[in-house]
Amino acid sequence: MSPTIPHISKELAQMRRHYDVVVVGSGYGGGISASRMSRAGKRVALLEKGKNFVTNINIGKSGGLESTRRKRWSASRRFKYPRLQHIMAKKPACTIFTKAKTSTLSLRMGKLSDSIFVKKFVTLGGTSLLNANVALRADERVWQQNIWPEEINQDMESIRRGKSEFKINLCRVISRHVFIKLQWPTFYTTAYGRAEEMLQPNPYPEDFPTLPKLAVLEEQAKLLGDTYHKNFYRPPIAVTFEDRVNNAGVMQYKSTLTGNDSTGVNDGSKNSTLMNYIPDAWNHGCEIFCEIEVKRVKYDEKNKKWIIFYEWLGAGRPAFKDDAECCFFVTADVLFLAAGTMGTNEILLRSKNFGLPVSNRLGEGFSGNGDILGFGYNINPLVNGVAMGNHSPRWFKQPVGPTITGIIDMRNQENVLNGYVIEEGVIPAAMGGLMNTILNGTRIVSPYQSPSRTVTESLRHTGRGLLTSLLGCYTGAVAHTQTYLIMSHDDNQGELTLVNDNLKVSLRDAGKTDRIRNLNNILARATDSIGGTFVPSPLWTVLDKEGLITVHPIGGCNMAKSGDDGVVNHKGQVYKDHDTSVHDSLYVCDGAIIPTALGVNPFFTISALAERVCELAAKDRGWKIDYSLAKKPIDFEHPLRSYDDLRELQVPLEGGVRFTETMKGFFSTEITSEDYASAEAQAKSSDSRMAFLLTIIAYDTRTHADMKANSSEITGTVSCRALSADPILVTSGHFRLFAPDESRADADNLVYKLYLLSTDGSEYTFEAFKRIDNEQPSLGWSQTTTLYVTVKDKNKVRGRGILHLTPRDFMVELSTLTVSQTLRIGFNCFHTNRSSINYIFASPHNHAFFKPIGKTFGQRLAARIEFVTKFSWNMSRHYLTWLLPLQFPADFAAAKPFSLPRPEPETWTVTASDGVQTLLTRYKGGLKGPVLLIPGAAVTHEIWATTLTKHNFLDYLLKNEYDVFLQDNRISPNVPASHDQSSMDDLILDHVAHIEKVREVTRCDKIAVVAHCVGSMSFFMGLLNGSIQGVGSVVASNVGMHPILGTVNRVKASIGLTTLWEKVFRKDSFDTNTSRNDTFLNRLTNLFLRFYPVPHGEACRNAVCKRISFTFGLLWQHGNLNEQFHEHLNKIVGHCNVSALKHITLVARRKVLVDANGDSVYVTDENIKKHLNLPILFIHGEQNVWYHKISRGFIKLTLCLYSELIREFIFFDSIDPEATKKSYNVLRELNGEENYKRRTFPGYGHLDCWFGSDAHKEIFPTALKQLEETKKQYGYTRRID
Repeated sequence: MSPTIPHISKELAQMRRHYDVVVVGSGYGGGISASRMSRAGKRVALLEKGKNFVTNINIGKSGGLESTRRKRWSASRRFKYPRLQHIMAKKPACTIFTKAKTSTLSLRMGKLSDSIFVKKFVTLGGTSLLNANVALRADERVWQQNIWPEEINQDMESIRRGKSEFKINLCRVISRHVFIKLQWPTFYTTAYGRAEEMLQPNPYPEDFPTLPKLAVLEEQAKLLGDTYHKNFYRPPIAVTFEDRVNNAGVMQYKSTLTGNDSTGVNDGSKNSTLMNYIPDAWNHGCEIFCEIEVKRVKYDEKNKKWIIFYEWLGAGRPAFKDDAECCFFVTADVLFLAAGTMGTNEILLRSKNFGLPVSNRLGEGFSGNGDILGFGYNINPLVNGVAMGNHSPRWFKQPVGPTITGIIDMRNQENVLNGYVIEEGVIPAAMGGLMNTILNGTRIVSPYQSPSRTVTESLRHTGRGLLTSLLGCYTGAVAHTQTYLIMSHDDNQGELTLVNDNLKVSLRDAGKTDRIRNLNNILARATDSIGGTFVPSPLWTVLDKEGLITVHPIGGCNMAKSGDDGVVNHKGQVYKDHDTSVHDSLYVCDGAIIPTALGVNPFFTISALAERVCELAAKDRGWKIDYSLAKKPIDFEHPLRSYDDLRELQVPLEGGVRFTETMKGFFSTEITSEDYASAEAQAKSSDSRMAFLLTIIAYDTRTHADMKANSSEITGTVSCRALSADPILVTSGHFRLFAPDESRADADNLVYKLYLLSTDGSEYTFEAFKRIDNEQPSLGWSQTTTLYVTVKDKNKVRGRGILHLTPRDFMVELSTLTVSQTLRIGFNCFHTNRSSINYIFASPHNHAFFKPIGKTFGQRLAARIEFVTKFSWNMSRHYLTWLLPLQFPADFAAAKPFSLPRPEPETWTVTASDGVQTLLTRYKGGLKGPVLLIPGAAVTHEIWATTLTKHNFLDYLLKNEYDVFLQDNRISPNVPASHDQSSMDDLILDHVAHIEKVREVTRCDKIAVVAHCVGSMSFFMGLLNGSIQGVGSVVASNVGMHPILGTVNRVKASIGLTTLWEKVFRKDSFDTNTSRNDTFLNRLTNLFLRFYPVPHGEACRNAVCKRISFTFGLLWQHGNLNEQFHEHLNKIVGHCNVSALKHITLVARRKVLVDANGDSVYVTDENIKKHLNLPILFIHGEQNVWYHKISRGFIKLTLCLYSELIREFIFFDSIDPEATKKSYNVLRELNGEENYKRRTFPGYGHLDCWFGSDAHKEIFPTALKQLEETKKQYGYTRRID
């Protein structure tokens, strides 16, 4: 099995922004326009609403045709023929009968009183796949009517001439068994002639099997009289009756005579545009895009180009019914509209509503081409007029044949408007089972009654009816039913309008004319003559002789002399108004331009006019169309013309995911800061909305458990009035699922990055994220459905906003979920050896790869559940951390320090008065300062100087030309003395030694000090007892003289955990660092700490982080830490000796500074007045204490571990903000207000005040301001000479 035409359409992501020519539609007009413009050397895009079905034929194992035809029949059964999905519509006005926009076969109908039913075909190839392809020219008298422009009347010679005369007959060996005759017709310059040489129509061959329906029609012509019989003949039809390479270079096979032509025969025999013009266009570089519904067009006067707005109907996008405004667009210099009569009128009507200047005659002059449908029911001869569908022809005694093979041509009337043709037809297989019921029901109410019959004849008729009821439509009465189709003339008074953005068809009293009654009477005579019952169109009968069905809708964009009379001129150019001014680059070239009923099948005339339009369009622009026919079969691997800039799409691996998502919200161009909530509020106040409809493709998600590296693509549109009045196109984009947020610890982002293009040429970058962090599970829905948006214009922030996903849209999104399947599509390149070459059409949008998950509902449901389960597993890493294994330093990737320029450091070993040696490091950034930075317990000077973050306090001061000294005291992990026992009293000695060293090196009388936590407490102790001298300015971080702990730390202090650790477990220090291979006690501790309670949003799996929180309390807001810093906490925090911990616990219990023995020797009124009368700034993170509600369920889990936590509300932390507030108030009461300041910072905890991601924006400037404002109190201005 191999397709004659492979999947030649491209994917939406490959569409360029601009083309020389865009063609809308792929029927006769569209296919011809695409082919001719491509042959003129132009870059052409063809946009088709339907899908690209592959046309299949069967080949034998050797690559040649099988000698036995049965295998070909059997193989053809596997193809799913297009089928009529609905018979009736709920709404009477302008209803599409099929559910999906890309459904192959559909009907449109007017109001019941308007009585017109229009059948149309939606797929690549358009109506050419559906109709009977009868290639008859219109009567010459039709062309001479005044309704046509004068240029048409005067150009009849070029339209009229041209009958194919084949000059050359070549035989080419396709395989060693099969010889194919290649027929090269002569070159013609006429419209009909050019269409004829490409479509290659032929009558049904005399040497082919006799067709019962054709024989019956001929017999009826005889019985009607000589006038009818002499006008009976076999018309040329665009069907192939021999295996051959056609004039476009496409291999075709002779008709299998199944009768399936009327619903898209799939044996490669029908000469539709999919077999000639379209592959010819592709071969000359045309880029074909399917599932594209053009909605409207607009002319850009500034850039002199057409903007074509369209909806993409793939990837489940039509399911989002409320998002029709999210149109894509493409631009073109020249635009051809050939979307069929209904489609072209709808596009232009909608475009007119949006402001496109068009003649007011648009939609008028619509015609059904005088079509009449009727049936000769239960006639005596066998008709065999029901298409075989999927059934094998070997089940049938005789073939059905093409849809139409015979004609009674009665156009030679004195008045051309009285002319008509009668043709036989075929009942589609999908309708066969219903026809007996429909025709019997219609017969009862029909004004045409059965002729008088003998008893024997009546029994025969009744028996055939019962036989059909019992055995189906291929036997009995329906098998003896002749289908009639008449083309005649009507009054062309129909009208097409848009009502609620849907096309409405109005053709009042279409079935009440005398002409219709007379023609029905002729069909009744023909039926009576062979013993049947004439049944008019069921719609005509049921609707009181009003309803008609037409398969040939024409008009609405009528060709005329001016805009007063029609819509397009003789060249197909659209009139702007009532005069003769036109859009010179907007053409209509389908049945919509025909201003009158033709009295015959119109497709050949449509083709001729399309050829003429293309010829004139090229001539006006100086383009030369190459009309030469194909010299060899098309090589579908190597087209004659291709473009190097065509975007190559990544091949999706097995299990790649595609889904469509819509989100809506508000977007502000007034607020450009990172305050998304304020931007949303401002946008709401001005009703500034934003929405998008995106299709997201993840190329490989087989390993959903580790989705961090899965890069994806995005295609779609954005709607935002603040940026553009028109929809904004996503030209390219990327999506990452669970991408680590490098600026935030234990957070993943769903990242969107889109490149946008507006219709005025403006380009934007759309950057957005959904943040997933360790919040409570109840916020999971909010986090996964809230998108924070930033739009940039050339790196300048244009605006910000927030979009949301509704539950309803989420359910629809799940229904669009598809997975990729690696699928090989084989086809034959028809070289002389007929070798078969397989290709993979690799594309993320291609239906060959992305299929609905599974074949059954259960399989699709299971696959979706699997994806959601794996997605939920990734979510659980954030919401159920206490159930997941801990992570250790060895589990993380090596750190990548930021490269920060600094002066060369100087390091001294400083010896305190008790002989303990510590470290002092200097970075001289200038002559401001000097400033001594004192760390807290169990940390090194890296809290000030870490390169794990992009910004740190050391480099901030260096940038501001400060001379900075960093202390590592005796409880800093990088100092050997840290393994010995010491208290905060001992730390005073280190401070004294370091300050003296700084004063000595800089020769400054006084220096500034920035001290944190335990370093701050011990520093105040030294100031208060008078040990520390030479300090002129102080910044105290998070604690001063009154350490007040949060509840959890108070609980831990009250139960004496430090003493327990020392006395029971015989440990003299507690190390916050750990590993998987740690001691049994530490591993047990780690297991215990998995359940250590922390506020919502602060849970993590980092074992070091948990041990730090257990030892000192929650020291940071995880949202302020970047991922790298959080993973490498072991480089910042380390061990602390038990004596220091006991002293810290003691002052915490007393809530005031005391010595190691518990004596209040420091904080006295006298000491405060005497030693603290200097500038002091207190800095405190507001979230240093947490007020948070814990669910009772979680408390039950931790009941056995923490009986003290049995309450509904709990405080977490290390140091309460009341600690600095109390010290601040005491100082002001005793020494006045002048020297003291206090600042708290929302969103900050304890240590993150100094290495939080945004600390350089908020806290560093505050500390610097203190140093700058008090510089007269210390530093080089008070240098000792």
